[in-house]
Amino acid sequence: MSPSPQPVDGDRPDSSPAPASTRRGLLIYSLAEFRELILGCLELIDARFITEIGGEDGTFTRELLVWATARDGRVSCIDPAPSPAMVALVDGSPAAEMHRRPSLEVLPGMSRSDAYLIDGDHNYYTLIHELEAIEAISGDEFPLLFVHDVGWPSGRRDMYYAPESLPEGGRHPYDYGQGVTVGSDALVDGGFSGEGEFAWALHEGGPANGVLTAVEDFLGDRAHLELAVVPCLFGLGVVYPRSAPWAEQVGELVDHYAGNPLLARMEQNRLDLYLHVLKLQHVMDEMGLTMRDLGVENRALWTRVHELEAQLREVTAHSQELAAEVATTVSARSFVVAERLSRLHARGGGPGVSGARLQALAEAARTGPTG
Repeated sequence: MSPSPQPVDGDRPDSSPAPASTRRGLLIYSLAEFRELILGCLELIDARFITEIGGEDGTFTRELLVWATARDGRVSCIDPAPSPAMVALVDGSPAAEMHRRPSLEVLPGMSRSDAYLIDGDHNYYTLIHELEAIEAISGDEFPLLFVHDVGWPSGRRDMYYAPESLPEGGRHPYDYGQGVTVGSDALVDGGFSGEGEFAWALHEGGPANGVLTAVEDFLGDRAHLELAVVPCLFGLGVVYPRSAPWAEQVGELVDHYAGNPLLARMEQNRLDLYLHVLKLQHVMDEMGLTMRDLGVENRALWTRVHELEAQLREVTAHSQELAAEVATTVSARSFVVAERLSRLHARGGGPGVSGARLQALAEAARTGPTG
């Protein structure tokens, strides 16, 4: 994506700086935007051990570490390619540990956590196997899960950071170059694209395709688990066991956000506006290429004009030289004619020509044409 305009921060009552995630500009997408809901739920379940799958630049990890440190807890971060900011954050905290391998390699060997934040590779194969691995290590105490990107565009369409790492049957045909847009099953030129960083499945919908599809298929024969979806910021799925002692309290808190039609309309409007901006940027990029091409052609034309002007100056100078030579030649010949006419007049003229006429012709020959 392209960089977006940055809003100006307003004054905060406590004079503390706004969290970095609120200053991202045009597109907000981090799990940190759900902080009131997520941290509220962690408080209700008295969480101490948290696993975060996919941390990007550590925006929300920082807040989780503050939470865990105050409760003598721990945050386990799983990311095969963490950003330098994320590495520095985890390395600098005694309450954190980093696993720099794919989640499907790490999870089976881990102990149970109280809560999991899943925001890693947004595709069916990876997520459903993550959910199965979490269930396997949790035994009878299924934890609280927060699954990001259950809404558009990844809810019903796989996104791949490393498609080559998935088995042949675990991925759909994909493309790195094109993007997605609301209302189109197929990929499009422009749209919301990964710009080479990730790929989209060629088509939306169908079996084993997308994050929400994976969650629904996992819950299909697990009636003891509840799913609530917050329909904004690409969608947040909250999964929890109905029999947990804190289930009713968590459900009440989540219900303030889940399925909210106002949030859904605002998300649709946000996506429409963002996709329109992307479309304008795409057009501007194409125009930029055209203008560059026209600029090259324009420079070539001006070079040719300068060449022709130089040739014109040469021709003009040559013409002036020829004109001067002609004038000199005419002047010389006029002098000769004048002399002959003068001699003829001195002899008294010729047949049919008076002396006065000869004298006038001689003067005209000496002075040249008056034109």
